[in-house]
Amino acid sequence: MAAGRKFYRQTMAEPTDSGRSTDADLPDDVVDDLVEAPRRRALLRHLAECSEPVTLTDLAAALGAAEAGTEPAEVSRESRRAVREDIFQEDLPKLTATGVVEYDSMRGTISLRGERVAERVT
Repeated sequence: MAAGRKFYRQTMAEPTDSGRSTDADLPDDVVDDLVEAPRRRALLRHLAECSEPVTLTDLAAALGAAEAGTEPAEVSRESRRAVREDIFQEDLPKLTATGVVEYDSMRGTISLRGERVAERVT
């Protein structure tokens, strides 16, 4: 696990003068890759529509509901957990490493920071 964390730190996007990373300098093929996966595209679209950071649990419920064609309140606990784990393992590392989203591990919230990616999914 330590090796994975080391790789993660090495691939973090460089911060701007304000201390925040940006997706403005990402190559087009990286942006294409980020929005290619249907769930990741839905995740980014949901974040783009929210003005505040979203908890990982609420995001998982929203994505699970969209995939099932139901309301977030109707998504089972098991489904939310499975979607949350997928987001955490598959999508979050790629999105944080490129500076497209910010994940606050203390609060468990995610917010969109990538304007180019937001334009591609909305």
